[in-house]
Amino acid sequence: MSYKAAELYEAFRNGRGPLILDVRNEADFSSWRVEAPGRVETLNVPYYEFIEGKDASAARVAQWMKHHGDKVAVVCAHGGSSDFVADLLRRRGLPAENLEGGMNGWGDATISRLVTAAAPARAWQIQRIGKGCLSYVVAGGRDAIVVDPHRHVDEYSRLLRSEGLTLRGVFDTHLHADHISGGAPLAEAFHVPYFANPLDFHEASIPAYEAIQDRSRLRLGELEVFSVMFLYAPGHTPGSTLLMAGDSLLLTGDTLFVEGIGRPDLGGKAAEWGRDLYETLRKRMAGLHDDRWVLPAHAAGPREQNPDGTFSARLGSLRRSDPTLEEDEESFLRRIERGTRPAPDDYARIRLINLGQAEASEEERVRMELGKNECALARR
Repeated sequence: MSYKAAELYEAFRNGRGPLILDVRNEADFSSWRVEAPGRVETLNVPYYEFIEGKDASAARVAQWMKHHGDKVAVVCAHGGSSDFVADLLRRRGLPAENLEGGMNGWGDATISRLVTAAAPARAWQIQRIGKGCLSYVVAGGRDAIVVDPHRHVDEYSRLLRSEGLTLRGVFDTHLHADHISGGAPLAEAFHVPYFANPLDFHEASIPAYEAIQDRSRLRLGELEVFSVMFLYAPGHTPGSTLLMAGDSLLLTGDTLFVEGIGRPDLGGKAAEWGRDLYETLRKRMAGLHDDRWVLPAHAAGPREQNPDGTFSARLGSLRRSDPTLEEDEESFLRRIERGTRPAPDDYARIRLINLGQAEASEEERVRMELGKNECALARR
């Protein structure tokens, strides 16, 4: 008996989520855990405690369940230890199910949703629930572009096929550091261009790569039924770029999130990139109207989710609610300085992989992507 990660997430979103029993060690549990809409009641009892004292540990879980809920999902790193614990609990009469694939499966699981605000364009937001990564399929007529895809590219192939869409291009809003991009593999598989900003990708070794220009427009098949335009937005990275689709959608990458802004310190140039980010938010984006729907490349957590399940907000709403967007430049830079923190060790290697300059085994890719993204500016 087991839960699939996406099913578990949706159970929480619909108010029917179980208790979570996490049997990883305390350090791993503290750094990353199951998060979902609503309250997630969680107990951490490391696996070794079940090995050393089966009855005592099961009794502890039973006492906890008596006060908090009548069913439990058991979680570990890969799904093996938690399967053992779930079976142990069931043998003692406790309704327990394993989370299939453990936290690795949680980090890889995705949910696709139609963005209802996209008309006349059609757009789907693909949420990688444990990692907090968001990517998109944007369609005009029967032609489509994929934006910020993750490395499991078969999911985009299935969505395109199910919707009867033809892929015309792939676009990464910036050089990603927290996860391995599926942009180049997807473009090469479909024999379409891989669009990206040369300020981030001038050293790329990617056959399908095509450099874009500021305010250039996409003219690809039926995508011309509405305007698709690139807008340079340096700050999170020098080559960060927004994608404007029609009059309604603004795909902001890691420049602007539903809550907060992208970190400008990941490249070790917090002051320099911070000034670029200020310029982008206060001047380059100043002419964009408030009614555009912001669709970011990352989410900090399920609290940002709308009732329809998407992560999006009107640009005007963000301008009014985020004090960062109203600060003067020196206050903005001081906030960045306070929020600066070391980048995860694997981010530099992931960048090289995304430039086509390094390789990694599947086992290494899984390990490097463990945990939530750390792309947002810390609020302190």
